[in-house]
Amino acid sequence: MKKISKFVLLITFFCFAFLAINFGLTKSIIIKTIGYYLFYITTLLFVINVFTIFIESKYKIKNNFLDIFFIFLLLTVIIFYEFLKPVIKFDFKSIIIIIITMRNFLSLYKSVGYEKKFDYFSKKVLVHPAKTIISSYLFLILTGTTLLMLPISSADNQGIGFINSFFTITSAVCVTGLTVVDTATKFSLFGQIVILLMIQIGGLGIMIFSYFAAFIIGRKISFEEKLTISFMLNDNDMKNIYKNIKSMIIITFLIEVIGALFLLTKFSSSFGLSPKALFFSIFHSISAFCNAGFALFTDSLISYKSSLILNFTICVLIILGGLSFSVILNIFDNIKNFALNKILKKRQIFTNLNLNTIIVLIVTSFLILSGILIIYGFEHDNILLKEDLKTQYLAAIFQSITLRTAGFNTIDISSLHNYTYIIMILFMFIGGASGSTAGGIKVNTVGVIFAYFKSVLNNQEKITLFKKSISKDIITRAFLIVTLSGIYVFISALVLSISEKFSMIQILFEVGSAFGTVGLSTGITPFLSNFGKVIIIMLMFIGKIGPLTILLAVSRKVENSPVEYPEANITIG
Repeated sequence: MKKISKFVLLITFFCFAFLAINFGLTKSIIIKTIGYYLFYITTLLFVINVFTIFIESKYKIKNNFLDIFFIFLLLTVIIFYEFLKPVIKFDFKSIIIIIITMRNFLSLYKSVGYEKKFDYFSKKVLVHPAKTIISSYLFLILTGTTLLMLPISSADNQGIGFINSFFTITSAVCVTGLTVVDTATKFSLFGQIVILLMIQIGGLGIMIFSYFAAFIIGRKISFEEKLTISFMLNDNDMKNIYKNIKSMIIITFLIEVIGALFLLTKFSSSFGLSPKALFFSIFHSISAFCNAGFALFTDSLISYKSSLILNFTICVLIILGGLSFSVILNIFDNIKNFALNKILKKRQIFTNLNLNTIIVLIVTSFLILSGILIIYGFEHDNILLKEDLKTQYLAAIFQSITLRTAGFNTIDISSLHNYTYIIMILFMFIGGASGSTAGGIKVNTVGVIFAYFKSVLNNQEKITLFKKSISKDIITRAFLIVTLSGIYVFISALVLSISEKFSMIQILFEVGSAFGTVGLSTGITPFLSNFGKVIIIMLMFIGKIGPLTILLAVSRKVENSPVEYPEANITIG
């Protein structure tokens, strides 16, 4: 194992050397010659390494699943390169080296997983789930920023600078959709693929991907790692964590593939049945399901405001992504049990939807329906007036669904009434479901607070909802989330109102969109100062991670004091 690890380290060094030559150094004849031979030497060493491991394992496919996957990926890239070469130009050699680098990192990750020192270190790091989640997302953002700063990522091969790359990648990882440069025109195919990967990893969660990668390469997952994933998913069922993760990955890719096929029927009419139409379909399907709101059109989706198939597909993807995996799995289990009991006449234990699922479905449905009525009622004589009746209804439905979670738009957001902005800010502040790809305070929190007020008004000692009691800890967390979120939004709006020269309603809308990881904008995002961009970056990060996670990360563990103090009577209200 040690010899192979050293060989992998050597290949990784060659990979970085090639990338440094290709993207960083001056293209003299000598440098080009070194890079030319370095590519073939690195590729040859990689192939030798793969076959050496395969032979030493006595040709067992199960033990070499990782290498087989990357060989298949390399062959796919080579085939696509030959197929796409007449249509789209991209740096073939760099992509090959990047794939080899990814394989090497995973291989090293697998190797060090068996080392006692690394295992001890990982336990020390992962003992605090909140800090682990924050660190993992920061690492992902910095990695993506580095990739997006490369000249190959920009359409003009000039790069877009650190702050713009940092902003874009943070927006992608936090599945927000706010942009300071036009995604459709400023980035190359490589840059758009980087953004797409960041959206996918950020939407599902980097810890979930690391767990899945560990499963693929055969590395055992420690209790601390399971605890971190359980904390991130708000799921206490650690016994079925592997089953739940596997279901999440399968459901995600299945939904995204189906969504891409539906979108392909529309984009193929615009671009023909071409690689461009396929890429656009995949990109927008992933962006919609992950509630990211990134689009490969300068006007977002305004050009398709009258398309039934596109509006329907994007809306369904956004709703599914905003419900959370636990809700989707709970609904799926109930449908499966109903089919087995009622249709196939098999005796299965039938379980009702749990309270969390009921709250999410009811609050989400209420917000979508009320959003449709409000947007149409407020804007039918304004931005919707020039559209035909079908487009008016489609725009109201689409904008209501995308309002709380995703940043797509089929109407000009900058031309809305101020009172429409105020309602939209409230909806963005609420966001989607807990454990989903959406941000905000979450619809679950709204449901819990509603249950509290209902019980107080009815003079009930216990907080109940649908004949289920809710613990005081959950009530306390709900009010804490709302309070912390309000403080973050207030302070950010105050600071931006001092540093930026825009109206207060525009600033509040931008702040609400960033914190809710929505991505809608009145058009001021590209014109923010660097300081303003940093404030929005921090808000997007807090909105994605969650204010409670931030609080837990900075808090200290305090031992319970044996001293009890007398209660004080304070006049409030």
